[in-house]
Amino acid sequence: RHQRKIVIGAGVVGGLYMSAKVLTQRLVEMQATSAKERASKENIRRRFDQNQRDCLFTIMSLLPELSEQVLREVDVERLIAELRAIHRPQPSRQKPAGDGASAKKPREEGESNVWSNNSSNNDSGDGEKAQTNDDVGKKPQRENGSADGSAEVETADKEPEPPRRSKVEIWEDIKIQSFARTLIAVYSESLLTMLVHIQLNIVGRSTYLDSVVGKFFDDNEERVVLEGRSESQISMTDEQNFLMLSWWFLNRGWRQMMSLIVDAVNHSVGQLSLKERMSHRELSALFNTVHVKLRENGIIQALSGFVLPLGDANVGDYLSSNKLSADKVFTPVFAQLLDQIRDIIESSDFAYVFNSCVDRLTAQLLDALQESFPEPVPVPVFNKPLPPTVEGEAAPNLDEVVKEFE
Repeated sequence: RHQRKIVIGAGVVGGLYMSAKVLTQRLVEMQATSAKERASKENIRRRFDQNQRDCLFTIMSLLPELSEQVLREVDVERLIAELRAIHRPQPSRQKPAGDGASAKKPREEGESNVWSNNSSNNDSGDGEKAQTNDDVGKKPQRENGSADGSAEVETADKEPEPPRRSKVEIWEDIKIQSFARTLIAVYSESLLTMLVHIQLNIVGRSTYLDSVVGKFFDDNEERVVLEGRSESQISMTDEQNFLMLSWWFLNRGWRQMMSLIVDAVNHSVGQLSLKERMSHRELSALFNTVHVKLRENGIIQALSGFVLPLGDANVGDYLSSNKLSADKVFTPVFAQLLDQIRDIIESSDFAYVFNSCVDRLTAQLLDALQESFPEPVPVPVFNKPLPPTVEGEAAPNLDEVVKEFE
């Protein structure tokens, strides 16, 4: 009598059991999938953070080499030393006739080398003392030495001295080179930072894809190929040759950039007066003018030539300077990497990011120079005379005062 109820109850209980089992299995699968996704995202984030740290350390290791070359090429300190040499007092000319030649020579050496001036003067002073001690009991020899010395002085006076530049010319060079060196540092640091980030991110992306493909690769199965990626992997040699491309910018490219920057600075800064006081707002406008002039001269279009050795002559110079062979360097994988980085540098996104980096560094520079270039304090100007306050003077016109409040 209860057989039907038992069958229906058993079916309901079995269905509920199977449904719970299926739901539990699906829940476990979802948890496993979520854990794999979290692990994959964490792996990507960890690789990205490590890659950014590698970029930072690489940039910090390359900046001293670049800054040393910039300071040596644009030597403002040498101009300052030359300017100080003009203000240095000349040595006394009241010396024995026999010391004329010895006194003339150190002064000429001091003009060519500022740092050796003190040692030259000390040597000449010791020579004077020794000659004075020798002349005490030898009057005839002193007379002969005096005659010979006077002849040498006359001969030395006939030799043309190198023309000295005026203080105004030196100050003009200091003005141009100071602005040029500042802008060279801004542009070169921005370009070097972006170059290193692109290189290491391309290599890091390939390494990550190789690791992903390796997880799904089996000797008994066909090789997994991701969309938009070549089957060939980056070898250690190709990676080293690809990262070595930064040598071109550190030794050749920044000098090409320097020529464009110097031309723009001469055009924008060359007309400024040395006696004119500049405010912070005028300095900011001046930097913006130089930036606009550089972009008009095509510095964005020339970026790929600054960071990559393009052309047969540049490639030959790059290979010979690093003692490399073209057959060993230009492999198919290296050529593909070179095309990738060139496409990135010549894209509009790269130009936008580069201009943003330059503007950001310029803003930080101007913030640091704000105290050195204060804004002028406006002087109050009174359009109408003040009301008289001294006895005996006429009282103010009350009609005009009433009209102002009507």
